[in-house]
Amino acid sequence: MTYNFTEQDRNLAAHQTARLEEIMQEMGANEVASNPDIGDYNIMPYQTTHNTGGVIMGAEPETSAVNNYLQMWDCENLFVVGASAFPHNSGYNPTPTVGALSYRAAEGILQYLDNPGPLV
Repeated sequence: MTYNFTEQDRNLAAHQTARLEEIMQEMGANEVASNPDIGDYNIMPYQTTHNTGGVIMGAEPETSAVNNYLQMWDCENLFVVGASAFPHNSGYNPTPTVGALSYRAAEGILQYLDNPGPLV
């Protein structure tokens, strides 16, 4: 899996940057600084990308990896807590939802410790 930018992404970024510079100058900006070269994608610096997905939560093992307690369908003693349970990014900061799901997973883990097995 790669998040690197395609040539089309780079061309679009350059076009958008040029148009935004024109718009800002027409609006009376005294100084416009930009960097149209987006380079290669790098997850090391903080980029507010909120990467999500990969271990999708769902109601059925045929279409998801974890149940609503974030318990793996195929490995009952494994709980995967985090934004990986989302099928896609919602467009907003996922931290509050991840926190709520963490409480749900903790509830499931406690139930599992008392009665090992699938929770759903």
